[in-house]
Parts: sequence; structure tokens; C-alpha cells
Amino acid sequence: MRCLAFLVFFCLVPVSCSKLQIQKYMKEDSFTPTKISYTKGDFSPAELKSLLFGTTSQLPFTVVSKNNISLGFQSKPVWLRLEAVNQTNSHKILLDLGNAHLDHVTVYETNKELPVKTGGDFIPHSQWDAFSKTIAFELDWPIGETKTFYIKTETSSNISYSVRFFSKETFYLKENIENTTLGFFYGTIFIMVLYNLFIYFILKDKAYILYSLAIFCNLILQMYLNGILNQFITIDHPEIHNRVGSVIVCFAVVFGWRFAQQTLNTKVINPYWHLIIRGFIVVTLFYLFVLLQFLPLPILIRVGNFLAQLFVFSVFTVALFNYNAGNRQARLFLLGWSTLLFGILLYTLMQNGLLPANLITIYSNQIGSTLEAGILSLALASKINQLKDEKSKAQSEALSTLEDKVRERTKNLDASLNSIRKDLSVAKRIQQTFFSQIKAEDPRIKFDSFYQSMNEVGGDFYDLAQVNPDYYRIFIADATGHGIQAALITMAIKAEYESLKIMYDHPNDLIFHLNQIFINKYNKVQTIFTCAVCDIDLKKRKLHFASAGHPDQIHIRAGEKKILPRTGRIIGMADHTEYRSIEHFLEEGDRIYLFTDGIFEQFNESREIFGEKKVYEILQDIEKHPFDDSISHLVKELNKFTNFKTDQDDITLIGCEIESFGN
Repeated sequence: MRCLAFLVFFCLVPVSCSKLQIQKYMKEDSFTPTKISYTKGDFSPAELKSLLFGTTSQLPFTVVSKNNISLGFQSKPVWLRLEAVNQTNSHKILLDLGNAHLDHVTVYETNKELPVKTGGDFIPHSQWDAFSKTIAFELDWPIGETKTFYIKTETSSNISYSVRFFSKETFYLKENIENTTLGFFYGTIFIMVLYNLFIYFILKDKAYILYSLAIFCNLILQMYLNGILNQFITIDHPEIHNRVGSVIVCFAVVFGWRFAQQTLNTKVINPYWHLIIRGFIVVTLFYLFVLLQFLPLPILIRVGNFLAQLFVFSVFTVALFNYNAGNRQARLFLLGWSTLLFGILLYTLMQNGLLPANLITIYSNQIGSTLEAGILSLALASKINQLKDEKSKAQSEALSTLEDKVRERTKNLDASLNSIRKDLSVAKRIQQTFFSQIKAEDPRIKFDSFYQSMNEVGGDFYDLAQVNPDYYRIFIADATGHGIQAALITMAIKAEYESLKIMYDHPNDLIFHLNQIFINKYNKVQTIFTCAVCDIDLKKRKLHFASAGHPDQIHIRAGEKKILPRTGRIIGMADHTEYRSIEHFLEEGDRIYLFTDGIFEQFNESREIFGEKKVYEILQDIEKHPFDDSISHLVKELNKFTNFKTDQDDITLIGCEIESFGN
């Protein structure tokens, strides 16, 4: 129960922190309407004109007290009337409706006959007013002026709003914080997908594959519901975006039902429910591959909503039946899946207008799925503990049973250990796919690299990105610890760095924001690591460098070295740590080498350390060794020094040479 409480707290911390930060910046630069009301139906042109120019409409408006409105599915248009005063210090205001799935939205302003804005997810995202998950419109609004807007909404999905006005800067700040929070949820679930794939390689149990597929589909579904999929994937294809949600729901419930059948062993324990779920799967697949392409969008949306609720009901019911039948796995299943199913239930009830739209109901799917992934992974991991118990039991039985029985059990355990070793080898190959290929189809510059982990998986990470045709960015990091713990940290580093690496122009700014993310999101697990960022600008012939507690790196010109020192503290140590940036001019023939401390913290049999000085001396010897051989020569010298015992730490070494500055 302590683990469960910690997991709940750990998952809610990012949401709470995100909400507090948004509230902090929204005090002066955002506001809600002073009056909100709505009505259903449509206006004739005459009614609309009279309404816009001061005459009372024949359609009554219902006043609401909150800016969160949920009306469920509506066949008729819904009109919002918003009255507000621009309370910010900006005349550029963004109206955020808080919904990513409104088909057609038209914004009218009083005393203006024509619409001031039109939008909706039937329009390509690239043509939206704002680069955001939800539908938002940019308005010209003098400071302190009062305005009244009428917003017409037509959609096949549920009608819900979370209406708020923002200054342009605050709106995008809010978007960044929300995306960071969602990134935590998505990253956690994706890690659990990989984790359960590893478990499958160890145990060869089909349930783990089905579980990985189910939570992966749920991850994609959440990205669709939050608008992330439309913002980054289906950006210019609204016809695909509006139908892909139904496809994702179908795959999610099919894999979820198959996982329930496998885990609960319904074929043996409850054949009746096994056949019912099989029938659900067959009908869903028929709908997916035959009917879905012909049905109109409003029906698709409602069928998808119905499938989600049917899944919740059926899985809970069969789990309860199996638990009453004495199935121990059903208890773990209920514990793990109840959070996800409850989250889905809250979200679908909110979609149907039965619950209000707020922080809990909007993000209930993410919170529930993250908790579910963690709890079920812990529960599934109990099978490994079960293997340990069996080994201990076998040793006890060896004292009183026949020797051949001991040999047989030991043989089985050895087979399991060999399987684990093989799967750790697979994990190593998977981790290595995270590293960028240090290659560039650019005659002006050469890259080379060497990586070797201490164990099957390691705690070093590097990345090469070509920001533009004349600008390269190299990133190298070294997580504390070794093995699986450090490897999981590198996954978090990669996930966070990918979102930042082309966002900031200067290395010190990038490291500063990377430190803030790990301070705010990972402080409870005490995640710290060193890193360095080196930017190479071929157009301006400059090198820009910043380092967070990383060992001194080197810039070599004609055999003479220039030290690239650390410019700030280790990542994860202190909040709002400032980092300096170092700038060097580049010349043709210059070499830059970045490495982790594993290259020089290697000892020989006499306990003598290889040392930084020897590393620098070898790399400075430009005349004897061309760049293509310099890294391999250093590794040969290290192997010679340690007698090929270089597994005392993870080793990463990256080098580049400036060939020319011409195009």
C-alpha cells in the first residue's frame, strides 16, 4: 500500500505543479468572461443581425456561473454569449475554448455583421489561429475595453468548453506547461510499454505482449483526445483526424479484452464470459474493418463512446466474477485496472455532459492510465519474485528430497537465468537505438564516436542534431549509477532533451531549462546527471559550449589544446542554477572531443588510473593520427593500459573535425 500511495503522489505532483505555475502567470495576463450564457438551436439571419446590433434574441440564453461547460452530444448548434473586459496589459488576446474536437466554430462580435473568426477541427491545424492543442482564436482587443462575443459551435463529438482569455505570451506559456505535464504521462506509459516487453522476453507469457499493445493504444488514444495527434501528426489532414479516433478506440478495446481473457484465464474459469468477450471482439473488428468507412461521423463518435463504456462495464464484471471464483490473478487485475477504468468512466461521463469539465475529469484518463501502468507493472513483476521464491523452496526441498529432483529444479532455474541474460542483451540493443548516428553528409565536417556500457545497459547518452544546414548541436550526458537504474534515467534524459534540443539558441539556456524540468518533475527520485552541449556554427565559424558538472572537454588546434570547462552545477542539484556559455572561434583542421569520465577513470592491475592527462596527450597527437583513427587509437591505448579490462565504467567518446567552411 505504501508503494501505491507513493505512485499516486508521484503521478499527481506534475499536475499540481503545472496548475500552480499556470495560476501564477495567469493572474495578470488572463481572465475569464464576466458573464457566460448559452442557448441551443440556430438563429435566422434577421435574428442574428438584431442580436449583434442590440435587439433581444427570441432564443433564451441560460446563464452559467463557471467557465467550464459540458453539454454532452448535441444535434443542434450551441451558441455561447461571452461578456468580458480586457484585464491584461496586451491588446493581442487569445480566446481559448479548451476543446480540441469542435467541428465548426464561428465567432461574432457585437456591432459587426460578419464573423470575426472561423475555425474548428474540420479545418487543417496548420491554418488555425494558434499553434495549440485546443481551438483558440487571436483577437485584437484594446486594453480595458468591454466586449461581447457570440460563438456558434457545431460538432459531432461532445460539446464542452473551458473558456478563458489569455495574453499571447501567457497562452503559449500555459501550452508549454501543459505539454510538459502531458509529456510526463505519455513518457511514463511508454516506459511501461517497454518494461513489459522486457518482461515478455523473460517469461514468454503472451499476456505481457497484449498488455503492452493495450496500454500503447490507450496512449495514442489519449494523444488524440488531448489534441496532440492533430497538432503534430494529422496537422494537414482533418478528414483523417476526425475518423482516426474511432480506429484507435477499436484497437484499444480489442487488445484490452484480449488481455483480460488471457490474464483472467476466462476460457477455463469462466467460459460463459469468455464467449461474451469474444463476441464483443468479433463485432468490434467487423465494425472496424467493414462498417467504419461507410458510417457518418456523428455515428462513429457515439459508437466509439459506447465501446469505451462497454469495455469498462464488461471488464469490471468479468474480473469480479473471476475473483469470486477464487482466481488470485483477478485481484491483481482489479487493483491495476480499476484506476484506468475509473478514469475512462469519468472522462466518458464528462463527454456526455453528466459530469462537469474540470482538471480531474479532463485529465482523468491520463492520471488513471499512468497509475494503472505502474500498479500493473508492479503486480506483473511479482512473477519474478515468485521465481525467487521457487528457487528458495527448491533449496529447502533439496535437504529432504532426492538428488535428481534438486538437479532438475536447478536446471530449470539456470534456464531462467540464461533467458534473463539473453533478454538483457535485447535491452542493450534497444537502448543503443536511442543514440544518434554520429554521421553527417556534409563535406565540411567529420564526426566519429565510441560507446561501451559497463553492463548490458548503461547510463551514458549522446545525441547529434543538425539544427540547420550550417549549425550542429552535440549533447552528451552521464547519469549517476550503473545498470538498469542508470539506463532508465537516460530514457528520461532522452525524452526531455528531445523536446528542448531545437527550442533554445544557446547551450546555457538549454541546460538551464533541462535542469528546471528535472528539479520540478524528478526531484522525488533524486535524479542527477552531468551533461555538456557543444554547438558548431560553420557559417559564423564559432563554437558555443556549456557544461553542467561534466568533466573538462577539449578543443584542439594544431596540437594545442583549449580546455572546455564545466560552466555550472550538476543537473538536478539546485533550483534556478545559472550556466555560463563559452565561445571559441573555429579554424579549418580544429578538432573537438567530448567524453564521459569513464574514458579516464579506468584502472590497471596495479590500481593506477589512466587519467585525464593521458587522454589529452593522446588526442593532441594530431600529426601521428588522422581524425578517422584518433578515437580508435585512444581506445587501443586504454585497452593496452588495462589489459582489455575496460568494463569499470560506461565509456562514451565523441569527436568532430572541421574540414572547411565552404558550401
